[in-house]
Amino acid sequence: MCTVAALAIGLGGAQAITGIQEQNRQHRAQVDAVNRSNAMARQKYINDITISAYNDQRKGEVFTAQLQADAAARSAYYQQKQINQLEHNRASEAAQAELREKVTKTMFDSQTNLAKAIKAQGSILASGQQAGQSMMLTLDDIEREYGMANAQLDATIFDATRAYGIKQFGLDLDNYAANTTAYNNISTSAYVAPTASFMTERPIEQKAPPKPSPLGPILGGVSTALSAGTALGGESYWQETFFKPKPQPTG
Repeated sequence: MCTVAALAIGLGGAQAITGIQEQNRQHRAQVDAVNRSNAMARQKYINDITISAYNDQRKGEVFTAQLQADAAARSAYYQQKQINQLEHNRASEAAQAELREKVTKTMFDSQTNLAKAIKAQGSILASGQQAGQSMMLTLDDIEREYGMANAQLDATIFDATRAYGIKQFGLDLDNYAANTTAYNNISTSAYVAPTASFMTERPIEQKAPPKPSPLGPILGGVSTALSAGTALGGESYWQETFFKPKPQPTG
């Protein structure tokens, strides 16, 4: 009887120990899986932060380069505008010098004509010609020729002044067109400042499962021991072995 009990208890103990070991193995596997998942989540979080920081830095560098390019384009525009103004002033000064030259020549020609008229009148008056209608006609003819010469000079100045005005207007139009072309060549690439990446969401750490209770495998071992004892010793083995009432002594 003791052998059956020992064998049943041994089977039950072995069943309980095996159950506890299996529970512990499964628990360690679950803990390892949770730790791996948390480690992968942390690594992904670190990688996402690094990538976001790199992308933000690149966006900042690109925007800075765009701002510098835009500033260079505007600086080139103002430089070209200054060059256009210098060329306009040079051409305008040349046109004014041409007009002054013509006006000065006309003034000298007018003085020459006046001197010729005075000389002619003086020659006639000094010639001893008798005063009369013939002398008056001669003097009138000299004044008429002087007036026609001055009229031609005045027409020359008028034409030169008008030509200068037309030329100056053309120079102004050319300067405006050159400035407009330079302005249209301004490139603008930095329209909107870049925004930072969205904040990387921090992963939620998973909790490791609690260590399982050994009560289940122990109860399974007890059940195995009882079943083994019943199978080896009969249906009433446990009752007869441990719960059979002791005989009362007779006196």
